[in-house]
Amino acid sequence: MPRSSPLASRGRGMLLLAAFLCSTSALAHEVPEEEEAPPEWTQSLTLEELLRVELSTPSKRLQQAREAPGMASVVTREQMRRFGWETIDELLFSQPGFFPSHDFERTTVGARGLWEGWNNNHLLLLLDGVPMNDSDLATAFTWEITPLFLVKSVEILRGPASALYGSSAIHGVIALNTLSSSHTLEDDERLEINNEARLRVGNLGTAVVDAVAVTRSRHLSAVVGFQHQHTDGFSYLSHDGSRRTDATGALQRFLVNDRRDNSYLFVKLEPSRVLRGLSLQYHLQDWNHGTGHGWRQWVPDIDGPMRDRRHIAVASYRSRPGSPLAQEYVFKYQRREYDSHVRFYPSGAEDGRYPYGVTEVLETALDELFGRAQLSGSLGEGLSLLGGVEYSATLYGGDSVHYATADLSDESPFPPPAPVRLGPLYESILGEPLSNVGAYTQLAWNRLLSLPLSLTMGLRYDLKFFHYRDLAQPGTPSRFKSYEQLSPRVALVFTPSPVFSLKFQGGRAFRAPSPGEILGSNTWILDANVERMRPEQVTTFELDADWSISQHLSWRSTLFHSRYENLIAFSAGNVMDNLLSQTNVGVESEFLVEVDLGGMGRLSAFGNYTYVHLLEGVGRAGDLAWAPAHLAKAGASYQREHFSLALQGRYQGSVLRREEDSVEPLFRSLRPEQVPAWFRLDANVRYQITSWAAAELKVSNLLDTESYLVRPHDYPFDYRMEGRRVFVTLEANL
Repeated sequence: MPRSSPLASRGRGMLLLAAFLCSTSALAHEVPEEEEAPPEWTQSLTLEELLRVELSTPSKRLQQAREAPGMASVVTREQMRRFGWETIDELLFSQPGFFPSHDFERTTVGARGLWEGWNNNHLLLLLDGVPMNDSDLATAFTWEITPLFLVKSVEILRGPASALYGSSAIHGVIALNTLSSSHTLEDDERLEINNEARLRVGNLGTAVVDAVAVTRSRHLSAVVGFQHQHTDGFSYLSHDGSRRTDATGALQRFLVNDRRDNSYLFVKLEPSRVLRGLSLQYHLQDWNHGTGHGWRQWVPDIDGPMRDRRHIAVASYRSRPGSPLAQEYVFKYQRREYDSHVRFYPSGAEDGRYPYGVTEVLETALDELFGRAQLSGSLGEGLSLLGGVEYSATLYGGDSVHYATADLSDESPFPPPAPVRLGPLYESILGEPLSNVGAYTQLAWNRLLSLPLSLTMGLRYDLKFFHYRDLAQPGTPSRFKSYEQLSPRVALVFTPSPVFSLKFQGGRAFRAPSPGEILGSNTWILDANVERMRPEQVTTFELDADWSISQHLSWRSTLFHSRYENLIAFSAGNVMDNLLSQTNVGVESEFLVEVDLGGMGRLSAFGNYTYVHLLEGVGRAGDLAWAPAHLAKAGASYQREHFSLALQGRYQGSVLRREEDSVEPLFRSLRPEQVPAWFRLDANVRYQITSWAAAELKVSNLLDTESYLVRPHDYPFDYRMEGRRVFVTLEANL
């Protein structure tokens, strides 16, 4: 049955939690007589300081971005606040190479000329170095359900990275570094707490509240944070794929709803002294969503509840920096829960075949266990070796509830007298673990041949294996399936001066099919494709340049050649399959600028341009389909004392379709031959009212541009992007 809205009760809880976190410091200790420095995660960095920040994502060892293999960058918490970036999506869409895609009800992240489907599983998402992709579909949750309020910085590594990180690291790695206390207190220091609470409201019925407390004592550092948000979303009239017509014979349009809400709870404990290096984390991620145009391309007539939840517990240990033998151990438990009421067909669909429509109700869960052991150390001057092993297992124990209002395996026009009970969603692996084993090593050599040249060589072996029951055969015999991949990487970094580097990198990445892509049964939600599906692969060569032209101007550029094979997505028949292979070449170029205006403040700016050319694939050479060939982005921020203003513009070139996307005469007249180019402008104004209070006004799509994202395959619609959004934020820091 549909649940009553939890917004009211959750709202009261959110306000109480925010009040508690903001008042804790007053109860914990008296206010010091002298003013303390702000916590390091709120501090603003100059461009020169930003470029000196050391990253660990490119090679799992601390290096400045200019010296690290591949092209990486860091975004600080202060930058996110200044530009108003609230989600990973918003942050990535400002970076070179990334662009928004859309599939069904969700926005996804495309990259380097490849449209991204609903599963959004070609990026690897790390949180404090631990992989956080979904255990069912390997999804990287980059939209608002993974909030940035708990993050102090984000490291972005563009391009393949499976040599270190294994499956899913095809387009890159997004590493979130969460808030922590900046130092351990001495015996004569008191408990210190940094609190932050924010209330954000906007049009379209949007309300967001988040609160975080970062505390430290002599023996323990703790971070506790919570966020809840609700929005009615951007609703609009659109055609769908149902071919329903009105009295005149014209295709009907229907209201596409985007109402959604989500909550996130985060707890991190870090002991000090004897147990220094140990970290314990708990994440609760809970969200409700719709199905957009419908999971069978029929806009639903009933908004059934669609609730997803993840419980994640992590225990990790990292030895102290500077240890001769660096050690890292990680254990993660993830529970993925679904409570879905999927409305596939409305009442009377298919010329009355389904007089009551078709709804599938599913309550189920999957469990995942993950472990890692990693060692690294020096072999001599300028020479280091790193190695590790990982193991994960996905476990399915059956469904709590699974039924439908129609017999999903029967094409009979007669509706059943009662809901039809359905078999287990993953019946073929009920009680059988899906195992993944990975082993990797990396050799790094600085000052190669006594030259300003460093060499990084990495190699990783991954094996995914499981037993399953062949449900299509009499007696459901047991079978064995495995996927294996060897992922190499070689990178050379030439640094003739402290301000310039030239890099070459070649490597291979892959993604093994996830359970949801190959093992679904007794359902219309997923498909069983275990024998036919192949792993995805990409082989990439890059040439990078990184040059600090002056203290106030930096330029970086990447030339890449990428061969993608067996990429997985939904086909025109709504079946998950190896949909395409193609070869792309392209360039990504960006600059960062900063001007100190003295008493007048500081001006910072960025700009980047991406061009991608199709060498080989579906269509003629050069005709890149489903993705823009041209991307241009620029932003500028002005800061003076307590005031900041940031503007950001994004241009996306026109997007071509494939020939087979425009076959149906009834659909051709309803959308253009290509998706038109668009430009969107965002603005963010922030004012520090007092030392503990700030206000912010954010306007996205300031010009209220009507813009669209491509809907692949032969349908009469594209996805319309949001119109103008206005948000007001009040923030308190104690």
